[in-house]
Amino acid sequence: MVKRALLLLMLTTALAACAAPPPTPRSVDEVRATGSLRGTELDGAWAAPGKRREAEALLLRRFDHLLTALGETSLPELRRFIEREVTREHGPQAAHEALAAWDDHLAVLQGRPPTQMPDGPAPEPTPRVPKRPAVVPRSLLAPDKPVNEADAQALHAQRVAQLGAAAAERLRAQDLSRWDWQRRIDDARSALQSLAPAAKDAELARRFTGRELPRARALLGLPPA
Repeated sequence: MVKRALLLLMLTTALAACAAPPPTPRSVDEVRATGSLRGTELDGAWAAPGKRREAEALLLRRFDHLLTALGETSLPELRRFIEREVTREHGPQAAHEALAAWDDHLAVLQGRPPTQMPDGPAPEPTPRVPKRPAVVPRSLLAPDKPVNEADAQALHAQRVAQLGAAAAERLRAQDLSRWDWQRRIDDARSALQSLAPAAKDAELARRFTGRELPRARALLGLPPA
């Protein structure tokens, strides 16, 4: 819930800034090279062939990771980056679908109903936009951590009913990893509050290693080391 609220705050601030002529935003490539995303691997994935439900959950995680760079870059720059990367890896039709999912994700964060069809024509040579599959509730794909075991079992049962047992198990494994990471970030945030600036680097190095460290610094609002 804290992470989602922070993303909403960042998104609202970015949209408000669009009302006045902003300075030229940095590209996502620049933010990944020298900004808060430096040295981090993007969370989630653009696609998981043959596993549509899991692919949706991974795509939302990648969107949320990119949104942490708002303030250094802009929503149009993020959109251009998504279109370029998905086109490069999976082709123009996949990019068109990813951008439609991006627009829906921003709508959800802003409290607006998601669109059922993306704006604008489909890329050539596709003559028309194919009908999008039914949207699975976000509460099934990327839920908050259940407050008790009964809620956890209810979540799993809903997933089995809608997605099948195998997909439900894979999503449960993703949940455990995501919730554990968020717990570690929350614990680190609490610990840093009582430390002097000079001691923060050592505390983070104790809690995170390798590629985790630059990602943790970005999520905690700290500059690259």
